[in-house]
Amino acid sequence: MRRAEPTTARAVALYSSPGAPPSGLSGAEVVAGTKGTLPYLLIPDPLPGMSRVLALWLEGRTAVVGPVVPAEDAVVSLGWARRLLAMVPQGASGGIHFVDDHLAMLLLFQDPLLAGHLSAKWLGRLADMTPQQREWTEETLLAWLEGGSTLQAARALRINPQAVRNRLHDLEKIFGRGLRDPRARFELLLALKIQMMAAEYARLRRRAGMRSLLRTPLLQASGPGRNVRTNGR
Repeated sequence: MRRAEPTTARAVALYSSPGAPPSGLSGAEVVAGTKGTLPYLLIPDPLPGMSRVLALWLEGRTAVVGPVVPAEDAVVSLGWARRLLAMVPQGASGGIHFVDDHLAMLLLFQDPLLAGHLSAKWLGRLADMTPQQREWTEETLLAWLEGGSTLQAARALRINPQAVRNRLHDLEKIFGRGLRDPRARFELLLALKIQMMAAEYARLRRRAGMRSLLRTPLLQASGPGRNVRTNGR
């Protein structure tokens, strides 16, 4: 009997070949191939519990699992997975990562140059501060913007509310009416998040450099894509 055309699909981006599919994928057809020098997997109509099976299959490898999308958009799922994979350098954090857990980061870094411009627009005003002053300022801003009030910020920072008010008073001299404008506050929060994500990305890159000797060789492309049936045939 002819297999029904899949209605959904999920892509997986990897640095190295994952080997043969495990028995937990029986009843599904995994499409494995390479794009450029990097391998990928396409899993049609993912079944419930597929995330656990993938985690066991890809254990020890750095891999990114894209979201489940309509089958005709499988290349989109792979593209998102590839973008996130580039942010998790090979050897930096062997493990499985899911695009659905990092949507905000992917969205913010769709255009890195624009994201950096947004961050510099607001946080560039803190350039003359000492590292300690800047740290206090940014953590106060983040706590206040996320908490929505002086009291919530004080609780998050574990300091007296009056200390938060004093810091915010100083910040008004830097940002002016921007602290009262909802759109400006939103941009300022994004700027802080961009900086945090960029710092985390830099940390991962450093870790990858230190562990470069542990990298797994890349899969050598033997052709476009090939079907690997999980029943071993």
